Amino acid sequence: MRSVRGFTLIEVLVALAILAVALGASVRAAGDQARSQGILRDSTYARWVGANVVAETRINEPWPQLGVRDGQMQMAARDWRWRLTVSETPEADMRRLDVQVFAGTESLEARDPVVSVSGFASGRDRSQ
Repeated sequence: MRSVRGFTLIEVLVALAILAVALGASVRAAGDQARSQGILRDSTYARWVGANVVAETRINEPWPQLGVRDGQMQMAARDWRWRLTVSETPEADMRRLDVQVFAGTESLEARDPVVSVSGFASGRDRSQ
């Protein structure tokens, strides 16, 4: 009589349970990576928008007026809203430019910015 060796039903079920846990973890990791990639892409575009606002302000207004202004810009086929705050600094001939960038075109009041970018404008550049 030959003895036939094989896996028992319990061994097969344990192997399937281990495989299911491993596959579940792999699917979750792939989903997290895809989500992170989207967040990184959006924050990169938003930083570019903020840097553009600072650069355009420095070019168009070498000595920007104090206050807050809002605007809109398109980057990477998406609409972005921004809020520029121009404030004084301890240095008399410097102004601070803080830009908050928001995704979409809805109201800025109830949302958190995607990124914030800061820059400075020097009064030494202005002609008198």
